[in-house]
Amino acid sequence: MTFEGIFFWVVAVLATLLVLGTLVVVHEFGHFITARLVGIRVLEFGIGFPPRAKVIGRDHETEYTLNYLPIGGFVRLEGEESDSDDPRAFGNAGLPKQLLVLVAGVTMNVITAFVLFFVVAWAFNPVVRPHVASVVADSPAALAGIQPGDSLASIDGRSYSLVDLGGDPWSAFMNDLAAQEGKSVTLVVTDSSGRQRTAQVQLAQRSDSGFRPSGESKGYALGVQFNFGIAYTQGDPVTALGTAASSTGKAMSLIWVALGDLGKHIATSPTTGPPGVSGPVGIAAVVGHTLFDYGPILLLLLAAVISANLALLNVLPIPPFDGGKMAIMVIKRAFRIHDVTRLESAIYLVGFALLMAFLVWISYFDLLGLGSHG
Repeated sequence: MTFEGIFFWVVAVLATLLVLGTLVVVHEFGHFITARLVGIRVLEFGIGFPPRAKVIGRDHETEYTLNYLPIGGFVRLEGEESDSDDPRAFGNAGLPKQLLVLVAGVTMNVITAFVLFFVVAWAFNPVVRPHVASVVADSPAALAGIQPGDSLASIDGRSYSLVDLGGDPWSAFMNDLAAQEGKSVTLVVTDSSGRQRTAQVQLAQRSDSGFRPSGESKGYALGVQFNFGIAYTQGDPVTALGTAASSTGKAMSLIWVALGDLGKHIATSPTTGPPGVSGPVGIAAVVGHTLFDYGPILLLLLAAVISANLALLNVLPIPPFDGGKMAIMVIKRAFRIHDVTRLESAIYLVGFALLMAFLVWISYFDLLGLGSHG
């Protein structure tokens, strides 16, 4: 591996640990603050996973620790994993309090996703900004004075936000351009110095072949070839609120669909890699490419998507996820079981083992994919 490759992976892994670690700590903070509010004793709030590095603080009941494995964090509640006579133990709390504490982590991840989407949409509002690479002579673009180095800010007043997760904004732009062939459109054109102007352009039809660029690029309607570009513009808070809400919901629905596809793939073709699903190695690659190719703003956008995904995953009724713990709490109360039983401990252990096996399985295909592109 080259020095550039080593540098990429070092930065990618560190950035991934920072993103995932922060999101997990936020998730655990939801458990922590809710447990304290409903009167359940919190023994430890840890950043990272054991072995413990040091105790960084204490209050009247909780130790705050820093641990050596930088993969998130944890909250240790009195009576969560073993029986306790403490009246403030998790196992002795009422079912509503237990469920409230468990769902608080999911809620924090949803809130985090919403806030990140909102901040990016309001403060930075990244949009697709197609750059004109070349212009065909006598084409509609040439007649409108569009030159190489210009970029298009909008078509008929529509811009294409990267925060809106309704689809691929680059494809949406190109499809809209092709769909308007033979019609007059209003383009906002930005030149290389940043000045904007409005151009009324009569787009060509596919049959007008005299100025079409080589190949079947959808830019034929304008007579240009594009390069992908991104521009950052100031958004407005009201629109950003709506975008943040819709994008958070869309991010969670996308992972729901992906989970369904993953389940079908495992059932029908477990010896091949699942399309569109990545494990830790694949996530690190995506984080690294996002950071190196597009910068920290789009990394924030990716973090919002990951946070929404973590929320949905954790609400699934599968141990050791929070949803699985909630299901076990409901079943225990239905059968009037208050102690931490061996069966309960075994269920968590088996669930954790299956999760680890899944991560190994999907990471294997991540590594195969990296090798095939290396």
